[in-house]
Amino acid sequence: MFDRRGFLLLASVVIAAPAFAVQQVSIDDGELRYEAFGPEDGRAIILLAAQVNAFAAVSGPLAAQGFRVIVPYLREQDEAVQGQDVLELMNALHIPEAVLAGVEAGGRVATRTAALKPSRCVGLVTLNTAPQAGFADAVGVMAKTGHWRT
Repeated sequence: MFDRRGFLLLASVVIAAPAFAVQQVSIDDGELRYEAFGPEDGRAIILLAAQVNAFAAVSGPLAAQGFRVIVPYLREQDEAVQGQDVLELMNALHIPEAVLAGVEAGGRVATRTAALKPSRCVGLVTLNTAPQAGFADAVGVMAKTGHWRT
C-alpha cells in the first residue's frame, strides 16, 4: 500500500533542503573545495567551521534572503594558512569583501582572515560553540547593516 503522507513528507524535506554541490578552485598551494548557496550577485557571507555540515541549517535561510553563502572546506593547516586560503578563495570567486562568520575553530580562522586583510571583511561574527538558534539571524543582520564598499 502506498503511503501518501510519508511520500509527501519526504518530498517536502527534499525540496526544502539546499543542494550541496561541492565545487573547487585552484590556488597556488593546490585546490580548495567549497559549497555555494544563493545568487552569485548577492552580498557574500563566508561561513567557517572545521566541519561544513555545521552550517546545514544556516546556509539555506541566508541564501533565501538573497545572500551569496560560501562554505569552504578548511584544509588541515594552521589558522594563518587557513586565513590565507579564505582570502585566495575570495580572489578566485571575485568576492571583494564579505561578512566572515565562524564557529569553534572556524571563528579563529575568520578572525585571522580579517586580521590578514581588514579591508576584505565588512563584518565578523564568531562563536566558540556550534551554531545556535540565532546565528543565522545575527549573520544576516551583520550582512544587511555592514558598510559595503563595492
